[in-house]
Amino acid sequence: MKRLWELTWGRFWQSRWAFSRVYLAVTIVIAALAIPILKGLVYVGQWLDNVPFLSLSNFKQMLVQNPAFTVILLMAIVVLLAVFAWQLVSYVLGFSAIHAGQKPTALSAMKQAGHQIRRMGFGRSALIVAYGLLALPFPMLTFHSALLTDVKIPEFVWPTIMATTWMWGTLAILFVGALFLVIRFFYVLPELVLHQQSGKTALRNSWHKTAGRAGWRLMFKLFFGSLLIGAMTLLAFGVTYLLQLGIEQLGNLDASALGAVLTFILATLSDILFSIVGLQFVLGLMTRDYQVVELTDFVSKSKRSKRWVGAFLILNLIVQGATPSFWFVVNTANRHMKIISHRGVDGGNGVQNTIPALQDTVAKAHPDYVEMDIRQTKDGKWVLMHDPNLTTLTKGASNKSISDLTLQQATALTVYENGHTAKIPSFAAYAKAAEQAHVKLLVEIKTERQTAPDLADSFLKQLKTVMNQNGWEMHSLNYSVVQRLKKLDPKLPVGMILPGDFVGNPVTNADFYTMEYSFLTREQVESLNELRKGVYAWTVNDETGMVAAYSQGVQGEITDDATTLHAVMQDSDKARLMHQKLGRYIVNILAE
Repeated sequence: MKRLWELTWGRFWQSRWAFSRVYLAVTIVIAALAIPILKGLVYVGQWLDNVPFLSLSNFKQMLVQNPAFTVILLMAIVVLLAVFAWQLVSYVLGFSAIHAGQKPTALSAMKQAGHQIRRMGFGRSALIVAYGLLALPFPMLTFHSALLTDVKIPEFVWPTIMATTWMWGTLAILFVGALFLVIRFFYVLPELVLHQQSGKTALRNSWHKTAGRAGWRLMFKLFFGSLLIGAMTLLAFGVTYLLQLGIEQLGNLDASALGAVLTFILATLSDILFSIVGLQFVLGLMTRDYQVVELTDFVSKSKRSKRWVGAFLILNLIVQGATPSFWFVVNTANRHMKIISHRGVDGGNGVQNTIPALQDTVAKAHPDYVEMDIRQTKDGKWVLMHDPNLTTLTKGASNKSISDLTLQQATALTVYENGHTAKIPSFAAYAKAAEQAHVKLLVEIKTERQTAPDLADSFLKQLKTVMNQNGWEMHSLNYSVVQRLKKLDPKLPVGMILPGDFVGNPVTNADFYTMEYSFLTREQVESLNELRKGVYAWTVNDETGMVAAYSQGVQGEITDDATTLHAVMQDSDKARLMHQKLGRYIVNILAE
C-alpha cells in the first residue's frame, strides 16, 4: 500500500507544479487555439458548400451531396487526429522527464512533441492515435482530450443496445477485448516516443513486456491505483460538499450563494487536480524503465518569465473552475424551464401517443407541453404514431405502415405498451383531448414515403388554425419540413431536431432546436440563445441528466418521467439548497 501511495500521490506532490504546468499548457493550447481553428475550418466548409448543419440525421446525405464540405471536413479530422497525437506525445515527453528528475518547461515538452510528430511519419503517428482512441473508454488511463468530447455513443442509442442480449453481449466482448489490447500494448507509446522504435517493433516489444505475470501485475497496479485516486477524489468532493452544507447553516442567502460559487470552484479544481494525479501515475508506470528525452535544450526562459507563465496557468485554472460552477449556480436559480412529456407518457403510465396516457400524465405530472408524433394516412389524414411499422405496438396484428392505411383503418387498431392498451388516435381527437386538459402540444411530423414539403403543406392546410389558436409548437427531423413550415407560416414556432450536432451552430430558419442531451454543451446553448434560438434537450430521464441540461441553460427538457423532472425543478428553485445543487454537480463531473 505504501508503494502504491508513492506511485500515485507521492510522486505527484514532489513535482506538482511541473506536472501541472505541462498538463495545463497543453490543455490551454487545445482549448484556445486548436479547437477554435478546427471549428473555423469546418465553418468555412459549411459556408462554401451551403451546409446548414451536420448531425446524425443528415451525415450521410451531406457526405454524398456536398463534396467540397466533405473534403474540408476530412482535412479537419486529419488535423484533429494529428493534434491528438501531439497531445499524447507532449504528455509522454513532459511527464517522463519530470519523473526522471528533469525540470522542463511546458514549452520544451510541447516543442519536442512537435519535432517528433514531424519526424515520425504517418505509420507511427497513426499507431499513437490508435492507442489513444483505444484507451479513451477506460478512466484508469486518464487519456482525456477536449478534442474528442463528441466521440461517444448517444444516450438515445443505449436502450436499443441494452434491449437485446446479443447486442449488449457483443458490446461487452468488445469492451473486454479492448481492455486486453490496452494492457498488452501499454508500452507502445514509450517505445515509439522515447526509444524511437518502428511501429512493428513497438508492438512486439510491448507484447513481450506484458506477457504472463507481468501483464497481470500491470493490470492490478492500474486497477488499485485508480481506486486510490478515485477515493481521494471522492474525499475532496465530500469535504467540499460538507463545507457548503456548513455555510448554509448560517441561514444567510447571500453567504449561501457566494459560498456556492466558491465550493463549486473547489469541486471543479479537485476534478482537474486528480486528473493530473491520475495521468502522472499512468505515465510514471509506462515510462519508468525507459531512458527519457532530454528537454533542457529548450529551457531558456528567465525566472521572471517562468513566474509570469506560472501565474497565467494558475489564473487559467481558476477560470476553468469558476466558469462552469458560476453558470451552474446562475442557471439553476429560479429560472423557469418547460417540462415536456415525451410521447405523452409519464413513467410508463400508458401507451405512447394515446389519449388515455395523455390524460393521466397531465392530471398527475402537470407538464407544460406534451410532445407527440404524427404520420399521414393513405387518405391524407393524420394519426399519432412514432414508428414507421406497426408491428411492435400492435403485437404483430399489423405489419404495415400508417401510410398504407386509411384513417378509419388506423384508428381501429389497438396498441399495447407498459401493460396498457388503447386505440390509435387521430390528431383531431388527440388535439381535442389536449385542449380539454389545458396542455400545449409539441407536434413532430414524421416523414416516410411522402415528399416532405408536401407533408408540411397538407398539415397546415388542415390544422393551421388549431395550432395557432392554442399556441402549439412543431418540430421535425426533416430539414425540408422545417423550412417549408416556416415559409408557409412564419409565426408558427418550429424547431429542428438534431440527434447530435457536430459542427457548432446550425444555420436554419428554425425558432428552436431539439437536441440530444448527451451532446449538449453550455457554450453551444449560450451561443444559440444569443442568436435567440431556444434549445430543448431530449430525452432526459434521470436526475443527473435533468440537472445537467438545466444548468446548461436549455429552455425545455423532453422526458419520459415528467413527475421526477417536476421534483428536480422544484428543488432547483429553492435557492438556499445550494448543497443539493453541488451534490448533483459533483455527480455530473463523475458521470462524464
